[in-house]
Amino acid sequence: MRARAVIGSIVLVLSAALAACGEEQDTIKAGDLIQASADDQFKDGKVATVTLPTGRLLIHTAEPVDSATGDDTRTRQAVDAPSGAVLVPISWQYDPWDQGRLERIVDSSDTPIVDLVTDEERYRLPPPELGDEGGESFYVVVDGEAEDRSLEIEFDGVTQSVNLANGRTDAGDAAALYDIGDDALQKTSCDDDERWFDSVTVSAEFTCDRFGPVLTPYAAGEWAPEGSLWLALTVQTEMRIYAEANLLGGGARFVATDVTVKPDIDGDEPTFVISADNDDDTCPSPLTTACGWSKTLIFEVLADDAEQGPLDLDVAYRMKVAIAWGGHIPPKRMKVEASEEIKLWDD
Repeated sequence: MRARAVIGSIVLVLSAALAACGEEQDTIKAGDLIQASADDQFKDGKVATVTLPTGRLLIHTAEPVDSATGDDTRTRQAVDAPSGAVLVPISWQYDPWDQGRLERIVDSSDTPIVDLVTDEERYRLPPPELGDEGGESFYVVVDGEAEDRSLEIEFDGVTQSVNLANGRTDAGDAAALYDIGDDALQKTSCDDDERWFDSVTVSAEFTCDRFGPVLTPYAAGEWAPEGSLWLALTVQTEMRIYAEANLLGGGARFVATDVTVKPDIDGDEPTFVISADNDDDTCPSPLTTACGWSKTLIFEVLADDAEQGPLDLDVAYRMKVAIAWGGHIPPKRMKVEASEEIKLWDD
């Protein structure tokens, strides 16, 4: 009797365990995500790239399946889609812009909102991880056969869509993002002592550099108005030492205490001005006494006539004398001004 009781107890425990497994399988429902075993598990499927203001989202997707084996899931457990549902496989990887490229122009910490749309059903997906170098792979449980399936990716109110059945992308109002080349913000010098200052009596340790311009539909955390684009570039100037001579063997050396820069294109001031918020935009620098100015300038231009320019810069420095020689008696303080036209586009 005691042996029969033990055997009966074992049968009850196994039955309960099997029932629990069945209940766990039954809890899988439409909208659930099941992590795949590999980060790039579906890379042989359809491929699409979605360009966002903050980077690119590379998407791979395969045909819907009824089940996934234990080798295909992160938990190493086989998963069957519920009755009347399928599993949609997706791999994606979010590639943010390279450091120093567009993040200051974009000036946004928004993340995309992603919906999987199938047969008129909509499933909200967690956004891709920004710093995940390996990407993510997962199955989405959806009702129906998911013959028509797409991803809708919204960023700050503008939506793009990807047809997962054929990999085609509809960029919508974000289309101009795809025209931004990888070399869009190359550094170009815009300083020349003979142009900025009188080289006969003045010697200035002065530099000017620009990065860009770039034409983008999104900048400073905003989409451009309809029919417009943003023309954006970064300009950096630095005055280290300004010296003047009196042509009689005397002279003086000055350091800048403040700088004012007025940029415009054909008389129009920038819509947004974003500071570098570092030593490049400090005057005077507490370490070097150099006077730095570094701003990202964003102008609204017509989309069908976007390559505007040149950029006019009016620069004014407030100076104080540091040293004088040769009997020269300079003013203790003075103002130095310069103006220049900076060409933005190649002919």
